[in-house]
Amino acid sequence: MTVTHDDETPLCFGVLGPVRVWRKGEQVDLGPRQQRLILGLLLANAGQPVSVGEIIEVVWGQHPPQSAVNVVHRYVGALRRLFEPGLPARSAGRWLLGDAAGYRMQVDAGNLDLLRLRSLADQARSDGGAGRFAEAMSAYEEALGLWRGPCGGASKLGANDHLAFSVVDHECADLAREATSLALRLERARSVLPVLRCVADHRPWDEALQAQLLLALSADGQQAEAIALFQNVRRRLAEELGVDPGEELREAYQVVLRQNAAGTTASVADEPSSPSPHSGRVQIARAPSLTEVLPAQLPADLPHFTGRDDAQRRTLGLVNGHVLTQASMPVLAIDGIPGIGKTSLAIHLAHQLADAYPDGQLYVDLQGFDPEQSLLHPAEALQGFLNALGVADADMPASQHARSGLYRSVLASRRILVVLDNAHSVEQVRPLLPGAPGCLVLVTSRKRLTGLATAHGAHLMTLDVLSQEDARSFLTARIGTARTSADLPALDEIIERCGRLPLALAVVAGRALSHPDHSLTAIARALRDAQGSLDGFSDMSDDIRAIFSWSYRMLGARAARMFRLLSLQPVPDVTVPAMASLAGVPVGEARLLVCELVGTGLIVEHTPGRFTTHDLVWAYARELVHLHEDDEAREQASRRLVQHYQQTAYAASRLLAPGQALDPPKAMDTVAVGQLAGATEAVAWLNADRHVLKAVVHRQIEDGDVASAWQLAMSLQIFYQREGWWQDWVTVARACLRAVTTAGDAIGRAHMVWSLAGAEHALGDDDTAARLLRQALDLYNGLGYRSEQALVYRDLGQVSSTQENYRDAVAYHERALRLVESLEDLPNQVSVLCCLATAYSGLGRHDASADLVGRALSIAEALGDLDGQGLCHETLAHGRRVGGDLSGALVGMKRAAAVYRQAGSRMNRVGCLVHLGDVALAVDDRVGAREAWQEALDLVRHLSVPQVADIRDRLDRLDADAAARALVGR
Repeated sequence: MTVTHDDETPLCFGVLGPVRVWRKGEQVDLGPRQQRLILGLLLANAGQPVSVGEIIEVVWGQHPPQSAVNVVHRYVGALRRLFEPGLPARSAGRWLLGDAAGYRMQVDAGNLDLLRLRSLADQARSDGGAGRFAEAMSAYEEALGLWRGPCGGASKLGANDHLAFSVVDHECADLAREATSLALRLERARSVLPVLRCVADHRPWDEALQAQLLLALSADGQQAEAIALFQNVRRRLAEELGVDPGEELREAYQVVLRQNAAGTTASVADEPSSPSPHSGRVQIARAPSLTEVLPAQLPADLPHFTGRDDAQRRTLGLVNGHVLTQASMPVLAIDGIPGIGKTSLAIHLAHQLADAYPDGQLYVDLQGFDPEQSLLHPAEALQGFLNALGVADADMPASQHARSGLYRSVLASRRILVVLDNAHSVEQVRPLLPGAPGCLVLVTSRKRLTGLATAHGAHLMTLDVLSQEDARSFLTARIGTARTSADLPALDEIIERCGRLPLALAVVAGRALSHPDHSLTAIARALRDAQGSLDGFSDMSDDIRAIFSWSYRMLGARAARMFRLLSLQPVPDVTVPAMASLAGVPVGEARLLVCELVGTGLIVEHTPGRFTTHDLVWAYARELVHLHEDDEAREQASRRLVQHYQQTAYAASRLLAPGQALDPPKAMDTVAVGQLAGATEAVAWLNADRHVLKAVVHRQIEDGDVASAWQLAMSLQIFYQREGWWQDWVTVARACLRAVTTAGDAIGRAHMVWSLAGAEHALGDDDTAARLLRQALDLYNGLGYRSEQALVYRDLGQVSSTQENYRDAVAYHERALRLVESLEDLPNQVSVLCCLATAYSGLGRHDASADLVGRALSIAEALGDLDGQGLCHETLAHGRRVGGDLSGALVGMKRAAAVYRQAGSRMNRVGCLVHLGDVALAVDDRVGAREAWQEALDLVRHLSVPQVADIRDRLDRLDADAAARALVGR
């Protein structure tokens, strides 16, 4: 890579390959791996902020240490001092800046290779679109010369799957394809061939890139290597994916066989058409129209569209590059906060590009975030598109899948521009994507649709607020020069108060036009008076306060109060019963108030029954609650919210484990408890509110309400255990244990020591679990809690059985059994009897073991306890397996798995399936073993539990054994 080291630019940064920093030509030692990874992530985002949370996820994945935030801050400080050795402590310096949005690098095209590459790419596309092909090729060659390898050397830093790096790699691959296409036309393939080889080497599954490499090799006279490359790619596709090469790669191979690369380059991308006589239109190569129906569904362009010049140049250059190469269909996904101007830009771009797509334009509002309309189903959107393309309702397929296939077929030979406005998700967009490379898709969404970039190579563009100059032009075009030029200070204040947000500016312009007698000074004063404070958020937060207040003032008094109180929720994800509890109103009334909030756009229903909002709106609500609610009102609302989660979690835990001995939380008349019809609904609610519940526990600890915290933690224990959220279990139990120990809460300490022991045992640390259980036994003895003592004895026996110390296990379980029988605790008698039976099997006492299981099964069936029945069948099957009855064990394990499936107990089912696979393998039923283990893996692959690695190891060994058998068979 060529890097210019200028004395005026003391540092230069490289991320197009392993992360590098040069100071006046000398490479800087960037320190340990994690520090380099953080710098690579920041540089890959090219000056855009990266949140601390995202940094933590990249560095440590789903299981960061508790000190992760502090470690990130230390690494950032170390990087700052590397960049500027004399920098004082806690100073940001020039290069690495931080604010509430996160950290970002202060870089530009002069000192970061990625931005230089993008600048050169834009220049190349602009030159190509204007017919200056030699200049375009030179720019492409210079841009490719910057590439040294995969972005940031991410794979060596342990972050090869992270989107920030993969998006840059995809961008570089696109650039290589574009450059190669032009090089073929100009007979300069040799100039791009070295880089093209390297890029293709790192992207072996990118068939479009491999096709370009075939053509480049052929054009350079290396037909033999091109043929060998095709054979290697075809073999790799067949062996590893079980597919044949796609049409594009096959066609390139035919070109190589004809040894006519020069003629083919002309067919790959036709020469651009002559410049259009229409001013302002984009000059893009066009294909002949093949359609008889020409839809023209674009809404009218804004008469006074201003600004977004950089976004327009980038988009038009991008589209030009795709059209010239014809390698793939360009998809551009525009995202940004509400009111940023996504739809306006997309429609304006569509009108600018319309001439390049002579077969028509399709437009649909997917209603992804419209509070007054339901989400538009892809099937509905497809019906509208197909109607516009000439397909009658009588010929319309019924299913979405069939409609999507027909839609792609109709567009297969056409050049159509498609605008998908206000998309809610990638899933909503995916069926509406054409399959033809001659089409263009523009998508807008409030979400950043990273899935489109990953799966479909979409280019993502996040819109920022307008520049000061563009904001002035925006208002002047709408209000008129006479009024804006007469009061420039007021104009600038309005722009400042609106935060240069297009929606806010448009509202102000509308107000000024509606009241021509109001001066801009009066409008500016009104905005100034409406402003509050959003301290601690991004720079935009102070500026959009007035916009939020306009929506807030539309609310009735009770809805406004609910909106304010919502900020007391620990995270912006809330249900109607939780909101009812916050406000102290019945659920029916809360539903009406929620509808009112949704109608103003202050909150949105992101999934059925669950509501959220933008973080800045949440901050605005927090501000209002301190302005309008006194300390007592806030405290009462918070107490009601905690009670809602405590009572609902307790009810859920009772549905999952009817035999638990916990006392119910104190009821409050104004608290709404979530209505859960059974164990399935209980698990669904707990999963949906898992993060909220964890946050409530931590908030209660912070507020000093230790008893509420540990009581909620105990209600969550059975859920964590059953569903495999064992890391959450450990985190919550440890936090509560520290709190109760400090507070001197003896009961809470006993429960939390026991709970933590269970979590440690689940995660495989039996020594720690045994130590904690003995401590819990002493604590419960001191409290006189006999029921809990029985469960601790049972758990000590389980740990002993795991360690194959069956004599101690029997002793513990027999003591537990005497206690639960004396307490007439039937639900827990089932588990204790089964545990004792397992220990007996370990000692070879199989008849006694079977008798115990029979007693347990009778109790479980009488109670209707499906989990208990599953445990009985699994225990009996285990005893048969130990006793050598493998066929009986197989039948028993299958029956146990079926019962666990009916009960919906994830981790019990997983454990049983693992044992079922073991027994199946023991009787040489390899297919059955694989099916059982694969089913188990599918249940836990999203969890951080030891079983994931254990099951994968079993499957790997099964594969290795199958391969070895196949070799012997040959």
